[in-house]
Amino acid sequence: MLENCQNCQIQVFERIPIELPDLNTNTLSTDQKYLYEICSAISTGTVPQNLASKDPGKLAHSRWLTCANRILRLYVGTTKPSQSLKDLATFIMKVYAPTWFDIKTKPFCKYGPIHIFNMIERCLLDDQKSVVIRTIQRNSFFAHPENILLAMLQDDESHIRELGLRRVLKARKEFKGKKVREFQLPNLKIDASNYYDLIDWSNEKITEPPMTMKYSDAEISSVISSGDKLFEIEKYLCHTQAVERCVKLVIEASSSVCGPEARDGFIRTRIKARQGIPVFDTKSQFFEQKEESVASASEC
Repeated sequence: MLENCQNCQIQVFERIPIELPDLNTNTLSTDQKYLYEICSAISTGTVPQNLASKDPGKLAHSRWLTCANRILRLYVGTTKPSQSLKDLATFIMKVYAPTWFDIKTKPFCKYGPIHIFNMIERCLLDDQKSVVIRTIQRNSFFAHPENILLAMLQDDESHIRELGLRRVLKARKEFKGKKVREFQLPNLKIDASNYYDLIDWSNEKITEPPMTMKYSDAEISSVISSGDKLFEIEKYLCHTQAVERCVKLVIEASSSVCGPEARDGFIRTRIKARQGIPVFDTKSQFFEQKEESVASASEC
């Protein structure tokens, strides 16, 4: 049914109200923009004609986003949707889409544990939560103590930052002399009241985040006294899409050139080229970019 869902006429459907974060949809891809617009339409109860005629994206098992788009399009195009379709549409509206756009608006690793906490909190009925929590547990990398500590050190509340710093010092003492940090997924507490309560700190093996290892005990103690932040970690992304792109780029570099310096140059050049010409939706964009490059070269 999802294959041809875009051909269904829009029906009278039960709205599913949600709150999506404000963001500039011009920064989104076509499929991402469709998800934002269809969610907004289902939330208000009205699907505009131009949205009804849009393609929700190619259906592929590896593309959860377009699968979600098509489920929502099928929902608004079905006269009497089944309970299963209602459950799927509600889950996408209440959990998947808000989490997706939260990560889009707050993509840095200091928000990773917060995204996991919000996802668990958004999960719906207990019977659905029991199904979903298994998947969240298998992918709870950002609920690892090291990542929660990083989020705590970046928290806006000074007492949370202080607690994080004290736990870093404690972990440093307990880990002293050991060489290998074993990374194990923690057991999540689905009844946590905040992101820093996602795990049982008394039962988990707490290790120090690599980012804090360069600071001495005296420096950390000084920051505890002052109430300041130890450092900023804005530039590190938390979502796997960025990681997957990096892995792909490193593989391309390794296949094309030899040696660490050559690979580094290949990667930096490719990233710079993408920044200069981010998309090729039309031929005119290519020629515009080419003219700009020629003009820039002439000035030089």
